[in-house]
Amino acid sequence: MERFDAVVIGGGVAGLGSAYTMAVNDLDVLLIERGGNIGEKSVYGGRIYSWVFEQYVKGFDNAPVERWVKKERLTFLDESESVSIEFSASRACSFTAILTKFNRWLSEKVEDAGGLVVSGVKVEDVKREPLRVVADGEEIGCDVVVDAEGVNPIIAMKLGIRKDWKPSEVAVGVKEVFKFSESQINERFLVESDEGLANLFIGYPVFGNGGGFLYTNKDTVSVGLVVRVDFAMKKKLEVYDLVEKFRSHRELASLLKGGSMIEYSAHLVPEAGIHGVPERLHDKNILIVGDTAGFVLNRGFTIRGVDLAFYSGVLAGESIKKALDEGEIALAGEIYQRSVEESVIMRELERFRKALKVLENTRLYEDYPKTIIGILRDVFEIKDESKKLYDSVMEKTKGKKLRMLMDVFSAFRGL
Repeated sequence: MERFDAVVIGGGVAGLGSAYTMAVNDLDVLLIERGGNIGEKSVYGGRIYSWVFEQYVKGFDNAPVERWVKKERLTFLDESESVSIEFSASRACSFTAILTKFNRWLSEKVEDAGGLVVSGVKVEDVKREPLRVVADGEEIGCDVVVDAEGVNPIIAMKLGIRKDWKPSEVAVGVKEVFKFSESQINERFLVESDEGLANLFIGYPVFGNGGGFLYTNKDTVSVGLVVRVDFAMKKKLEVYDLVEKFRSHRELASLLKGGSMIEYSAHLVPEAGIHGVPERLHDKNILIVGDTAGFVLNRGFTIRGVDLAFYSGVLAGESIKKALDEGEIALAGEIYQRSVEESVIMRELERFRKALKVLENTRLYEDYPKTIIGILRDVFEIKDESKKLYDSVMEKTKGKKLRMLMDVFSAFRGL
């Protein structure tokens, strides 16, 4: 039976972060990916926060970055109109990327550091005493297993490390990619060739727990919707119908005019924040990382997943290295648990533990976008007489001022 210091299950960013960290520390590591090629099954919105890669990946300057995000835009939609708030930054802390390309680049970094990456192989089981991974009918021995299988934690559930997701804890995301020329994107979104836009949408057509997004790449635009599963079930919504309505809205239609759709994908996204993280992140020497552990933070106007997933993989790799160096490999899981609890991952999830409750307030998605749009319509629409701003605000908020103040206060505290 072949034997490794560690076997990593899954070739997403969390698994690659773990494998890379162990490989650069001279551990004998094997990463197994079910997809035919690394990155083949990777789906996400489009933006990655750069801090963890700049800190931990040697040669990050050569990463396949599409554009550095220097424009942040928040857009409120009703059925036919829109209001946008835009922030233009002098420096960028995030970038857009094609995750397929980015993960393949990371896998090359793993192999350059001495790790073994195998794709097109399905892990069927993990057995204990002795610890071994069963893949395509063969058993592979190891000291530690890192479970990075993603949002569908089949192995982790089988081992009893975590429970399956509830409909209120996950959202379904649908993404479409449209092809343009680089110059078209620069002109349409008023950016330079190395600059990008991240645009989040609230309101139509979801009017509930979810919203839209648009990210600019070098010569493509990623656009789509994310809708929480329990809300879609309750309202009997067909997400692909919502995507059609979203794309056809005059705001989106003008941004996507002339583009050719080249990709359509869907994916489940953890939405529960700290409430979706299991109390224990390991069972002895079987560690869970990334989406499997629920390390995603949605604050409404920012969504963090890729950076937290990669960092959890780094912490897992460092914990395994430390346990081996101390000759106490059986403590790898405990070291990892402490590392995560003391890390920025849990600090961020704990800091925004109220975000889930705030984002369950459907008034944020329907009442307030329509109210904001209605007030600004009154301000800018001139007929024979024009409306005073005060009169419009009082009219549009009649009977709900106290409720709005309470909602705003709750949002300030939670988000």
